[in-house]
Amino acid sequence: MRLFLAVELPEKIKEQLDEQLEKIKKEYPQFVWVSSENFHITIHFFGETNKVVEIKKKIKDIVWDQTNFFLYSFIPDVFVNHKLVVYLTFRRQKKIEELAERISTNFDSNSVSERKFIPHLTLARGRRSSKQQYFVLKKRLQKLDIDISFQVKRIVLFESILTGKRPVYKKIVSVPLIKD
Repeated sequence: MRLFLAVELPEKIKEQLDEQLEKIKKEYPQFVWVSSENFHITIHFFGETNKVVEIKKKIKDIVWDQTNFFLYSFIPDVFVNHKLVVYLTFRRQKKIEELAERISTNFDSNSVSERKFIPHLTLARGRRSSKQQYFVLKKRLQKLDIDISFQVKRIVLFESILTGKRPVYKKIVSVPLIKD
């Protein structure tokens, strides 16, 4: 199983975000846009593993005292790896950063990243293009008015099932956070 731990956005927020992305989606139909049902913020990627029972237990043990918190969208942006990746960042929030750090340090996994955790939501992927097209996209993204905020009341362990162009995410367990 291919597993990851994430914050799932509430349904209402998914709908709001989808509406706010409508215009840019029309401008870039060649991109593969993440469907709103798959909107999430990855906290930790476990990769291929068959240790589901142990991972579920360990997550519950690690977050037993974690209080809920709010996330506020910041700015959409784009980065280049082998593709263009359009994403939405969120304002720095100490509680999610600490949560990501706790999870990361408690799992002996070669998937632990050396990079600092930055909460973000992937919106789309597209083919690499010229520098000029990249800068045009970056400028258009900066003009987007994306404004979402929500309370994180639980984290979810998902299985990622790769099927053709788009993955399917299956909830394994939802772990509630303590009311603040």
